[in-house]
Amino acid sequence: MTDLVLDVTLCLLLVSASVGVVVTADEGSLTGADNALDADGIATSLATSTATVYYDLDPGVEAADPSLLESGGVDARELDRTAHGSLVGLLARSTLGTVAIDGVRLTHTRDDMRQGVAERVASELPVRGVNVAVRWAPYPGAPVRATDTLGPRPSAAATVHSASIRVPSGFPSARDDALAASDDGFDAVARVVAKRTVAGLFPPEQARLALHGDEPVSTMMAHRYERAGTLLNASVEPEVESVEPRAANADLEAALASKLAADMQANYETPTEAARAVSVGHVDIVVRTWSL
Repeated sequence: MTDLVLDVTLCLLLVSASVGVVVTADEGSLTGADNALDADGIATSLATSTATVYYDLDPGVEAADPSLLESGGVDARELDRTAHGSLVGLLARSTLGTVAIDGVRLTHTRDDMRQGVAERVASELPVRGVNVAVRWAPYPGAPVRATDTLGPRPSAAATVHSASIRVPSGFPSARDDALAASDDGFDAVARVVAKRTVAGLFPPEQARLALHGDEPVSTMMAHRYERAGTLLNASVEPEVESVEPRAANADLEAALASKLAADMQANYETPTEAARAVSVGHVDIVVRTWSL
């Protein structure tokens, strides 16, 4: 199993962060005379600076099958990985490794990468007066999400400046199709969003290669599927055992769509409003600075 397949399969798809990154300053927060750091400048620096991070898969293997880390269980060289890209791309990529359903993580494969990326980004930031928040969700407030934050939080009395960065998530875009489906109600919108979310988490062809692959890749992919099935109350073990990822994905999509439809109905006035909020295709990174 190549590093590329593992990266695409277990660590989620992410389009290069050097393409399609949008940096937007919050103009309303840039008024006033104080000595706050330049949020827009820091955001631009994170979007243009690149880095290489070395990490290992030990936390993911530990969560999936600790016995693989015992002597002879798996070659230690199979656990070493390297990630390279812009700092915002690395932040998005490591944060997507924290995807959780109702607050429960699917995998810990990127835990070591997350720490390495955080340390690398922190080395580029001022010691005080800046916070970086990373967020992905199919739509704001969805029960499936990934988040991370670096740096302290400003006090309630601080004048906060902010700049937003939008990075492609690598998940199939869903907003246009969700809008087209909105005339058919919340269930139709939820089905579109669920299908694209599951496709991003479990790309069928890459998942098939991983399930057929050597250790620890096959075990980690099976564990990921089983975790998703448990959290969504969907039985995917037979499909995973027989290496039928498309069938497993269909089960996950149906269960997730039901969950999302109920959540949308509780939080949006209309299906169109819910569809307009869909954000499967991107990760948002917000840089906040304040007076020291």
